[in-house]
Amino acid sequence: MTAPAPRAAPPWRVAVTRDEAADGPLSRALAAAAFAPCPCPILFEAPTADPEALSHAAATLDRYDWIVCASVRSVRALAHARPRPWPAGVRTAAVGAQTARALQDAGATPAPLAGDGDGADALWTRLRDADTWLGRRVLVATTPGGRRVLAEALAAAGAQVDEVETYRMEVRPVAAIVSDWRAAAPDAAVIASPRVATALVDAVGAGALRDLRGIVAIGHSTAAALTGATVPAAIADAADFTAAVRTLASLRDAEAGR
Repeated sequence: MTAPAPRAAPPWRVAVTRDEAADGPLSRALAAAAFAPCPCPILFEAPTADPEALSHAAATLDRYDWIVCASVRSVRALAHARPRPWPAGVRTAAVGAQTARALQDAGATPAPLAGDGDGADALWTRLRDADTWLGRRVLVATTPGGRRVLAEALAAAGAQVDEVETYRMEVRPVAAIVSDWRAAAPDAAVIASPRVATALVDAVGAGALRDLRGIVAIGHSTAAALTGATVPAAIADAADFTAAVRTLASLRDAEAGR
């Protein structure tokens, strides 16, 4: 009698701590690598604290040579605040393919320039040689606490950079975070910012994170926030979701090989 084949181990359940839809970029990357993404957002979107500055920037987009957006939310906020169609001929750049599509949907022409990965570093690799930059007027859409990689790199290259806060991300109520965490029952987590790391530790406790089979931090500052809370984490080798999932897969494979 033939022995039954051994059952495959269930996929790791991974807490998706960023506020994204079920088909968001991190969730898609996790599913493609045979993980089970489980929503557990830590932050939620709120309007900018300076709507007048946003309205002014949106109304004067045609003054700029380039408009740089790091998220779909930033594109949506600019388009919603603008009283007329998106200006033709102003060049745009996007962090990630979804943001590039949002710019095109808003009416941006020519087609946006996007990085090969999801992070700001990948976009700067493309932007660096896309223009001379000296004296170019650039609007960078921001959110408080976000990385300033692009604004700083453009300014260092000689561009005249304006930054405008397009929206804010606020911490969800602790009870909501705890409820989602328990429903997720995660084996692992991907954490993309120091603020998310701190809020998650405050909500569920450092012990709950130390009990996971793997944690991947996107960026050294995120890892430092976790380490400061006595939570060890692997650091993705690049600041994007593909790299984070690749790092998590290496933890899973290492565990399976023990």
